[in-house]
Amino acid sequence: MRIEMKQTMLASFLVLGVALGQSGTFRAIDVPGGYNTFVWSMNKAGDIVGIYSTENALPVGTTNYHGFKLAADNYTTFDYPGAVSTEAYGINNRGEIAGRYRKADGVYHGFTLIGDQFQTIDYPGASATVGWGIGPAGEVVGNYTLGGVFHGFKLSGTQYVTFDPPGSTLTFPMGINSQGEISGATTIGGISQAFILSDGEYTLISVPGSTFTNAVGNSSRGDVVGRYLVGGVSYGYALRQGIFTSIKIPGAAFVGAGAINERGDIVGRYYNADGFYHGFLVTGALPECQSFAPRIALTQGSVAVTHSSTFRLVNAASPAAPGEVLSLFASGLGPTRPSVAPGQVFPSSSISTVASELEVRVNGKPAEVLGAVGLPGTVGGYQVNFRVPADAPKGSLALQLSVGMATDLVKLVVQ
Repeated sequence: MRIEMKQTMLASFLVLGVALGQSGTFRAIDVPGGYNTFVWSMNKAGDIVGIYSTENALPVGTTNYHGFKLAADNYTTFDYPGAVSTEAYGINNRGEIAGRYRKADGVYHGFTLIGDQFQTIDYPGASATVGWGIGPAGEVVGNYTLGGVFHGFKLSGTQYVTFDPPGSTLTFPMGINSQGEISGATTIGGISQAFILSDGEYTLISVPGSTFTNAVGNSSRGDVVGRYLVGGVSYGYALRQGIFTSIKIPGAAFVGAGAINERGDIVGRYYNADGFYHGFLVTGALPECQSFAPRIALTQGSVAVTHSSTFRLVNAASPAAPGEVLSLFASGLGPTRPSVAPGQVFPSSSISTVASELEVRVNGKPAEVLGAVGLPGTVGGYQVNFRVPADAPKGSLALQLSVGMATDLVKLVVQ
């Protein structure tokens, strides 16, 4: 599956404050009487769910929590009957809620809350189950623990389907949109990255330059939100049509986005200098503009990636090999040094090197970029040479080309 990302731009940083003016509006969310508030999900109507504590204890897992729903500025709190901790993680457009609870025995179970009726979710044979997201028909996605390993599941009615991205050692499905597309986090080859599962095919996503990326929520329009790590610091992000927007809150040591609805409203949580977690809601802040638009070209019905030694196309009949040097051909990589005016042909008499920071990832792992230049004799064409990571697994892998924080994604066959 080729992910269409027609509008992209260079690094975009959304810095949230009490009022964003033309950049959007920001609202802190704190359950009255609570010490820490974590906002996890929101539906099309703007109803918000999350968790809060009545104990001043951190980190998560060392205290007990209660679920809450915020609708039309009214807070409603709830607990699973007999539970010592109840955590709400997902809400769909019908107002149905998914999450997990824990009783005194310390075992986690998933749940749904429909109206005022709770229903327990326990994956067969699992030592723990978590319900994260809930879809339009009440289907639940989440993870279960078996033999100390986290796996993903989708529950439709009474039918469980389990899934894990190929090569993964950990799977956390966290969101599902109205089209049934699932977002989450996975670890493959020691790299923690986000994934989208659509029509049975996985797309891996990493914020350029990050060491960790997850995808907590996704909307029906294709927007994705989550958090990422750079230098050990956690930031939120939103991905819209190829634009990664970093979410930073002044004075916060931790920011994570949890959901985005069809209107583009974003919710999440942050850890402030006051020593407490707070929820947030931001509206009207995502950019719709276009700047750089990295796009890997298509030729003969395939992506334009070749073996550098022969310039033969990489495809199922001629796959790439781990450690091999490949060449990809693209557009929208921006200015070069020396510069060539827009609309002019890249010369063959000199090398026009791409001026912007560029990154290539294979299956979420950074690849060595050996060169990125304007392709002589073309207008707006570029060639990027890179080395496939030596430990790349076999299969149809995600190939991600990024300039700044603008991204294009295609598939690369490695054998």
